[in-house]
Amino acid sequence: MIRRLGIGRLANEYGTVAAIWAFALLPIIAVVGLALDTQMATSRKERVQQAIDSAALAGGRMYQTTHSEAEAREHAATYFSSLVSSNAGLTCDPLVVSFPTDNEVQTDVRCYQETIMSGIVGRSNLPFDVSATSIFGADKLDVAFVFDISGSMNSFGRLVDLKLAATSAVNMIMPVAGSSSVGDVRVAMVGYNHMVDAGSYFENVTGMDRNRTYSANYTDTVQECKWVCGLSVGSLCLVYVYQCNWVQKLFTSTKSVNSTCVYERDGTHAFDDFQPTQRTSSQLVKMLPSGQKRATTDASNADGFFSTAYAEFNYTNRTWTTYGTDCRSVKPMELTSSTLDATLYIQTLNADGGTAGHQGLSWGWQLISPTWSNVFDGTATPQPYDDPEVKKAIILMTDGEFIHQLYSGQGSSADQARTLCDNIKAEGILIYTIAFQAPLAGEEVMSYCASGNEFAFKASTGVELIQSYEAIALTITDLRIKT
Repeated sequence: MIRRLGIGRLANEYGTVAAIWAFALLPIIAVVGLALDTQMATSRKERVQQAIDSAALAGGRMYQTTHSEAEAREHAATYFSSLVSSNAGLTCDPLVVSFPTDNEVQTDVRCYQETIMSGIVGRSNLPFDVSATSIFGADKLDVAFVFDISGSMNSFGRLVDLKLAATSAVNMIMPVAGSSSVGDVRVAMVGYNHMVDAGSYFENVTGMDRNRTYSANYTDTVQECKWVCGLSVGSLCLVYVYQCNWVQKLFTSTKSVNSTCVYERDGTHAFDDFQPTQRTSSQLVKMLPSGQKRATTDASNADGFFSTAYAEFNYTNRTWTTYGTDCRSVKPMELTSSTLDATLYIQTLNADGGTAGHQGLSWGWQLISPTWSNVFDGTATPQPYDDPEVKKAIILMTDGEFIHQLYSGQGSSADQARTLCDNIKAEGILIYTIAFQAPLAGEEVMSYCASGNEFAFKASTGVELIQSYEAIALTITDLRIKT
């Protein structure tokens, strides 16, 4: 009996303890479950944050490209959905895309992570909010596009690919019309083959008249014939005879050249951004001796004049030959903040001739050099080098090998390009390069000239060319997540 009462009391006590533990375990399980679910939600929130950051960047990129809020919203939303759709138990409200300023794209979303253990306390999901803002645009930006328009660009649709890629980059770089950044961001452009067409800047950079005359003096033995008196009486001539003699005479031959094609510089200023001496109209050289390539014969070329198309006299055959008048009719475009002007310029690109990349590179530098403010003035005056708010960049593109140069004594076109690149980078100018289906020698020069490995791009297809230009545009405009 005593034993039975003991057993009953013991069972009673066990039951009481079990009941107490049961009641105590419920909040413990709830707390542990909530902690585990919260940990999972936090992990998912980090993934969603990465997704919304990417969506903000994608929306910003689309906004840069199209300047369309509707397209930016759709692109960001589609991009976000594709990144979060595979996360089990996660649902999100529609992505909200807004535009706080003309160079910002903001994305906001509320998501819900399905719970596993918190359901025992009636909580089926844990909500959380995430947001991200992409921002783009430098304070002040001068960018020079340098295009290879040599004959090989006519092959395999390369020129068409270039026009599409460059247009896309311009649309991404230039601010939205009407924004406060218009005027601070400008682009310049130049095309090169074995020469550059200086266009309206010809007189400023050569010191010559575009319509000039070349002359050559030479002597020749010619027969001169005349009637002379053969028989006379006093002062009266009775018989006239026709008499011929061989004599040496001095002759001058001339040849007019009307061309704005220019070669590279030689002498002291071959590899710098010295502005050529500016001459008035009355000072421009209009007459030159046969074969002279620039306005002065000073061996050091202290005036910094560019060499030009010229005429040379053959003293043996007494004939003239004109050299260097076959540059493409694609003139340099000075800095502009007009997206329309830039895109129209790209459409004028046409290709032929050889490749002298050092000449295009030199012109790209000059278009954004503050030392050329007497040539490119007004709204096209380049920003100063020492302004901390200014970023300057050159985008150099080629599909070939730099093999044409006028002054071989200064090195090959590739050698001259390397020297120019060293001096350009020394001024703090960023150089981006694109080797488009280029041979190894072309790729090597592009790699050397780039401001770093991440600044050198290679493209083997039209799609890759577009991607290269767009990647450069994103870098230049500093598209990033706002912190």
